[in-house]
Amino acid sequence: MTLVYAAGILRVVTADELRKLRKRAGLTQAALAERLGLTANAVARWEQQVRSISEPMARLIRMVLEPRGVGR
Repeated sequence: MTLVYAAGILRVVTADELRKLRKRAGLTQAALAERLGLTANAVARWEQQVRSISEPMARLIRMVLEPRGVGR
């Protein structure tokens, strides 16, 4: 799990949350990976809880996947 500092509030990005955000955006793991400059395997590992998401990457994921104004 990764802590994210959004508007001064600590939030955790879980594997389930990542999967839900990605699917809500209508993206495959490969499509999200391309937007983030990563491999599809990296996204899969996060969603399978094999690897943790770093704080900077969690922020980028939120910027790419969350509609503006959500979570603030």
